[in-house]
Amino acid sequence: MNPEPAYRYLFGPVPSRRLGRSLGVDLNPLKVCTENCIFCQIGRTTELTAARREWVPTADVLAEFDRWQAAGGTADFITLSGSGEPTMHTGFGEVLAHVRAARQFKTALLSNGSLLWLPEVRQAAVLADVVKVTLSAWDEESFARIHRPAAGLTLARLLAGARALRAEYGGQLWVEVMLLAHINDAPEQVRAIAELARTLAPDAIHLNTVTRPAQAGVAVSRVGAAWLHTVAPWFQPVAEVPEFTGQIPAPEQMTDAEWVESLARHPLDLSALAAAAGVPVEAVEQRLRGLVAAGRVVIEEREGQRVARVATP
Repeated sequence: MNPEPAYRYLFGPVPSRRLGRSLGVDLNPLKVCTENCIFCQIGRTTELTAARREWVPTADVLAEFDRWQAAGGTADFITLSGSGEPTMHTGFGEVLAHVRAARQFKTALLSNGSLLWLPEVRQAAVLADVVKVTLSAWDEESFARIHRPAAGLTLARLLAGARALRAEYGGQLWVEVMLLAHINDAPEQVRAIAELARTLAPDAIHLNTVTRPAQAGVAVSRVGAAWLHTVAPWFQPVAEVPEFTGQIPAPEQMTDAEWVESLARHPLDLSALAAAAGVPVEAVEQRLRGLVAAGRVVIEEREGQRVARVATP
């Protein structure tokens, strides 16, 4: 029998290329989302919907956070992300306000931006210190092909919502651009995305590509680092190519349940895990060996990277 995880809605802290040591807060059942992105590291969306409701009990999420904080939990950011689009949860603003009241942590909302056209979503989103939205398409056809959104969600609505948020929001607005080889990385496509990104007046733009195996049923390949750095100046402000920062506990300090819960929401490159923990890659592999043997975790190689993820049932 597998032990119960210490937390149901919190995971990590995990090393983040943008946020350092990030404690995730997951407000969605696996996998409820407004989109079924072809590059998703978690898997296919099983409930594709734009419906907003209390997908998990808000009171339970807040109680878990309080318990984690009372136990001496530390992180650079408390980050709303995980198994789906966090703004689908009608209580995500209450979660942000609760964390802010603790006066110890910065908060980040990692969103695909699909629901920001709703005033009530923007009203809650402004409570975060950082709001990240994703922009990886340049027209409606590419948006539908890459993000495979729920009915009624369009690129036009995403852009209108992000622009409205920029006008109402005094925090940091970040735009993540996910570039995929032979899908949206051609020069004319990147320039078109860059032009749309400019209209959002972001504080930062992060150029990304697939660094963990996509699990959404579509074969996608990463874009080389040289091309990412080549196109970065096409954006305004000049796009950043993020690198891993921050630290996580030594591998042996995390229980089996904590490893499984964390990797279920955030598959990770072994070298990034090792760097964040300050240990050799071999130490991470040794710690995960029992979980691999038990069939709970899979370590696979993809395009030169070895990635740990939870085994698919």
